[in-house]
Amino acid sequence: MSLATRVVDEFGEFLHVAVLWFLLNSAFTPVSVVTSALPLSPPGQELYAPILSVAGVAVVRYYDPSWELFRGFVVGVATMVTFLALHVFSGLGRVVAVGGSWRAFGLTFTYWLVALAVGVALAHPRTWRWFRAYIGVESG
Repeated sequence: MSLATRVVDEFGEFLHVAVLWFLLNSAFTPVSVVTSALPLSPPGQELYAPILSVAGVAVVRYYDPSWELFRGFVVGVATMVTFLALHVFSGLGRVVAVGGSWRAFGLTFTYWLVALAVGVALAHPRTWRWFRAYIGVESG
């Protein structure tokens, strides 16, 4: 394998990881809302989401290196939409805006975990196979 081919392959891999991080970052953005629900102000609140998204990409790349970017998009969008729906309809936004509480933190954190689980479940291959079978998509 030539050096030029290896550099192109590695750059392509880097781009894949960078785009995957960008797509999964929206799944971890609600962490800033979760931390703002605390009745105290932890240091470095704005760094939690990017650090968690890096960890999420590392976990995804470790367990399934061939993860498609579309699945990352599905996880990010589904998590964000589910979290926003749960957070807005629960009315916790008012409590968080006033300064937060431990109860608001626990509920907001739970909402984020549920939203993340929904996003991951929607992007799981078994879910895709079930959906394709449910709507009757013929393969081949």
